[in-house]
Amino acid sequence: MDTKTQLLDIVQDYVDFPAQEIEPDKSFKATVGMDSFIMMEMVGSIEDRFGISIPNCDLKNFNTLNDIISYIDYRKSA
Repeated sequence: MDTKTQLLDIVQDYVDFPAQEIEPDKSFKATVGMDSFIMMEMVGSIEDRFGISIPNCDLKNFNTLNDIISYIDYRKSA
């Protein structure tokens, strides 16, 4: 399963609409309407699923779904 599919599976647990409707290049936070507490929970799920650690300082770079996908792919290859 590719990174996007796995990430959308995780996101689906935190949104009230089909995660596939999230446009990959649009503002993730604005589209999803997620507060910081829920975002932190989702990040924990991402870390568990992909076996990576995401420092809080990196969260500011998560503007779009594609940003998150690129970050995960980069961290997995490091």
